[in-house]
Amino acid sequence: MNIHHVVIFCFLSALCGGNSGLVSANPPVFTGPEGGSGTITCTFTVSGSWRFFCKEECKEEDVLIRTDGVRANSGRYSINYKKKRSSGGGILSVTIKHLTQSDSGWYRCGLGESTVPDTFQDFEVRVSDGLLDKNSGFIRTNIEGDNLTYPCRDSVNRSRTFFCRGDCKKQEDILIETDEDSAQRGRYGIKYIEGSVFGLYATITQVVKSDSGQYRCGYGRALSPDSYHTFSVIVDAPSTLKPSRTLRPFSTAVPSTFTPSPVFSETTNQPTAADFSHVPHPTSSYVPSYFMPVVVCVPLAGVLLLVAFLLLHYIQKTRKNKQQKH
Repeated sequence: MNIHHVVIFCFLSALCGGNSGLVSANPPVFTGPEGGSGTITCTFTVSGSWRFFCKEECKEEDVLIRTDGVRANSGRYSINYKKKRSSGGGILSVTIKHLTQSDSGWYRCGLGESTVPDTFQDFEVRVSDGLLDKNSGFIRTNIEGDNLTYPCRDSVNRSRTFFCRGDCKKQEDILIETDEDSAQRGRYGIKYIEGSVFGLYATITQVVKSDSGQYRCGYGRALSPDSYHTFSVIVDAPSTLKPSRTLRPFSTAVPSTFTPSPVFSETTNQPTAADFSHVPHPTSSYVPSYFMPVVVCVPLAGVLLLVAFLLLHYIQKTRKNKQQKH
C-alpha cells in the first residue's frame, strides 16, 4: 500500500466514521403507561448464541439479562428469542412489567457470542402517567415536527372516507370527511392509494405535543362509520438525555441493520412496525435514521473514490511525462 492509498483510506474513514458529524442516527423512542407493561421487539439480520438486555451505560452492573437460553426472567424484566428460519437472523423481544417513572431512560438489546454482543440496538423508553391506559403497551413516540402517516386497514365502502379525533361522536371531532380519493385540511390529510397495502392512509404534518391522542380513520360517514381503524399518537419533545456508553461490555459491538418495533395487545388495535414497513407515505418520503449513514456515506464514498482515482492517475501521468523529458 503506497502513500496515496493510505491518504484515501484515512480520508474515507474520517468521512464515514462515527464522529464525522455528517449524519446523526437518533435511536427510536417508545412510551409506555405507568403501572402497565410493554414489549419491544428487535429484529436482527444475524444470529447469536447469547442474548443481552441492559440499561444506560451498559456497564456490568447495568446488565439486566444475559443468557444463552431462548427465554429468561429477572424481576420485572424478561426476554424471548426466536430464530428466523429463512434469513438466519433472530428476533429478540424484551419486556418491562409494572412500569414506573424510574424506568425512563436508555436501553440496549443485542445478540452475540460469549459475554460480548456483536450486534445491538439502542432505544429510549419514556413512561407516561396520563396519555395511555395500562393495557396499551409501548407506543412509538413521535418527535415534534415529524410528519406522520397511518394506515386505515379496513376497506368496506370507498365512496366516502373520514379522519377524526377521539371517539368521533361530535361534529367538531371530524377532521376530514370526503367522497374524493384525497383531501387536505390544514395539517391533516387523507388519501386512497389504489393497489397499496392498506388502501387508505391518514396523515398529520408538523406534529406538536397537542396532537397526542386517539384518532380514527375509515370508510362511510364519520359519525356512523361502515368500518374504521383506531390508532394512538404520542408526540413529545426531542430527548434531553445524552447516553454516555462505556466500552464495556460492548467494546467490539457493531450495530445491526434492523428495526425495533413495539408489540401491541390485539385488543388495543394498534399498528405494529411490521405493518409500517410497506406503507407508502403520501406526504413525505422516509428513511429510518439508523439507515442514514449507509444511505449518505456509501454513494458519497463512491464519488470520492472516483475523484481520488482520477487525481492519482493525473499525478502518475504527470510524473511519467517529467521522467521522459529528463
